[in-house]
Amino acid sequence: MIMESDSSGDRTDRPTLQTIAGAAGVSTSLVSLALNGKSGVSAARRDEIRQLAEDLGYQPDPVARELRTGSVSMIGLLVRNVSNPFFNDLLAGMQQAAFEQGVTIVAMDSEYSEDRERRHIRHLAARRVDRLAIAPIGRAASLEEWQRLRPDARTVLINAGPQMYPDLPHVAPDAQQAVGLAFDHLWQLGHRSIGFLSAPISLMSDEDRYQHYLSLCDRRRIEPRPIFSDLQGEAIRNRIVTELQEPDPPTAVITNSDWSAHYVYLAVRDLGLRIGVDLSVVGHDDLDTSQLLEPALSTLAVDRRELGRQIFARLGAADDSAFAGPVWLIARASSGPPP
Repeated sequence: MIMESDSSGDRTDRPTLQTIAGAAGVSTSLVSLALNGKSGVSAARRDEIRQLAEDLGYQPDPVARELRTGSVSMIGLLVRNVSNPFFNDLLAGMQQAAFEQGVTIVAMDSEYSEDRERRHIRHLAARRVDRLAIAPIGRAASLEEWQRLRPDARTVLINAGPQMYPDLPHVAPDAQQAVGLAFDHLWQLGHRSIGFLSAPISLMSDEDRYQHYLSLCDRRRIEPRPIFSDLQGEAIRNRIVTELQEPDPPTAVITNSDWSAHYVYLAVRDLGLRIGVDLSVVGHDDLDTSQLLEPALSTLAVDRRELGRQIFARLGAADDSAFAGPVWLIARASSGPPP
């Protein structure tokens, strides 16, 4: 809850809760309830007070809150690869909600390094950050340290399998729906050698995607073609080049993201091959740039900003439910019949 002192020695013109209360003709406690979204105030009055606070240029005093609660108005966001625009859009969705509550988001990138992830965890804990959203690496071992250092902190897992820390809220695109749509799309085009690009098992936090791919291969009685790679741009490019030089290369590849798919394109072109002809590719996320590729990328769309809003909602309330964001297939020229 927002609180601030109104010392008689404070001669600044900064609007206070008392300023808003006087202008609205209500008590300071009612203003505090309205600005913090608490019960005890009608929706119409809450909107009126918030609009008045904005018109007056009111800003909550973060120092007063920190002194009172022993924590800071700050959320930690720790992701695996900030180069992937998926996480930037997710952050934008979180910021839309955070701005209204005067909360700061600190975003950090582990770069698929478990050591870096652990160091970021320790830094956030030392800063008394009391809420963390994390897209973890592997089995998220660093979360054990986070829970030891900040046992009362709200924590949300992003793009992690439901079997990982099942007592914590999870937010991710619907993994089974995504893999199923991509696989069925390629199957209907005639592909029977379908690769699946993924992080190595030791670094894989969304193992449910991989397991569903394996089950689909078993159901259709085709050999799985997992393509494990460090999910860094050039590593993906080199791994795909190697895969396509095998005697019996896959005719199609399902990737974990549009960002990864961009490097599949580069690998195919390195070999003088053609996307959508020699190799079909399906991405995930429907980034703004994906339809501008040549040829345009078939992909699985998801409302990335809505994922961010769902993460923020679970960080701010005792909601431990999982949220699986719906996905839908957008078929473009990168997927065609097998050669």
